[in-house]
Amino acid sequence: MRNRMGSTAILLLVLLVSAGCNNWRGPGFRAGGPEMARLRHVLALKPGMSAADVGAGKGELTVALAAEVGPSGHVFSTEIDTEGLEQIRAAVAAAALANVAVVQAHARDTGLPANCCDAVLLRRVYHHLTDPAATNTSLLRALRPGGVLAIVDFPPALSWLWPWPPRGVPLNRRGHGVEARLVTEEVVASGFEPVEIIDDWPGRGPLASYCAVFRKPLDAYMGHRGLTD
Repeated sequence: MRNRMGSTAILLLVLLVSAGCNNWRGPGFRAGGPEMARLRHVLALKPGMSAADVGAGKGELTVALAAEVGPSGHVFSTEIDTEGLEQIRAAVAAAALANVAVVQAHARDTGLPANCCDAVLLRRVYHHLTDPAATNTSLLRALRPGGVLAIVDFPPALSWLWPWPPRGVPLNRRGHGVEARLVTEEVVASGFEPVEIIDDWPGRGPLASYCAVFRKPLDAYMGHRGLTD
């Protein structure tokens, strides 16, 4: 009986992790949920600013950001997947937004213009990056000096049970997810300044999430790593 109960528990854990992997961005984003209030604070969102939703999925967060920055602001919504781009366009059209630009991203480049944003957000996207160094360089280029980068993600969950990272990502991930320590090391190496790690981030059920916050140095325009326009 105990063996049967143990096998059932393991099966449930496998199903839980599999569900998390198949829905890797976590629960659908809700503009009125607790996550939006915290993003508003972390990104210092206000009317008239320019923000980017990198790896925007179906566009729920893009729509919420567009409402925050208002008609005088602007949101860039990037996605690699062609079907995802169409879903974002549909969400933007349904919300009748005129302040959103939908951008085709690539594996090593966000597709964002240089110095286009005051704030950039990657929500449960970073652990899928196949070339983090190249993408981080693209993120640094896209932000204006003093701009904020927020990376919402989760550490590898139950790595002893599900040790395989997504296809093509660095093997040091040790499972599906990425540790905040690794994110910090990689992002700082690209030229960002660390601000804080918020380790009680909401939005992914029983599994832990965090938000790693960084800032582009004010002197980055002076030619840091060749990023002068």
